[in-house]
Amino acid sequence: MDRLVHHELRASLAALLAVVVSAVVVGLVRGFPSVRIGDRLASSIAALLAFWVLIELLKATRIKWFGEVRDFDAATPVDPETVLPIEDFWHDRPVGLGLLPMMLVPTLVLALFWEPWMCLMPLLWGLEMAAKAARVAHWERKNGRVLWRGRVVSQPWELSWSPVGPRTPARTATEAPPS
Repeated sequence: MDRLVHHELRASLAALLAVVVSAVVVGLVRGFPSVRIGDRLASSIAALLAFWVLIELLKATRIKWFGEVRDFDAATPVDPETVLPIEDFWHDRPVGLGLLPMMLVPTLVLALFWEPWMCLMPLLWGLEMAAKAARVAHWERKNGRVLWRGRVVSQPWELSWSPVGPRTPARTATEAPPS
């Protein structure tokens, strides 16, 4: 089982890494054309950003076809006697390495053979996943539960929840690991 907020953060970091790697490769191979940001481009970017924020706010509601909070509320409880440990995100695995090639390869192909600015495409996915991680974290804090995915191997998208478990105390640099 994987904590949902950690899954989304790993995916957004993989998308950010895909943008960085593809931008460096495309910059070295093709170079980037110069762009003048005029009033029309700036207003188009602002309109797209406002539309994206509106969509993300709708996803944070319980509206039938838009909201994701209903999915969080409908999650099945894990065995009540089981309190799963919350792993340390940064030490466990901070980047979804399985998702990285799925984002990087098509992005590089499109950016190298079609349009260099396509290297920014994973940024859209990364923003979406970071926004979902924020929604999940807000729901968890509000409800005092932790959302998990992958309890049923055949249905990894199925969500489940458990009560917030005790965190393992962080070790300082001077402390020895437990033996």
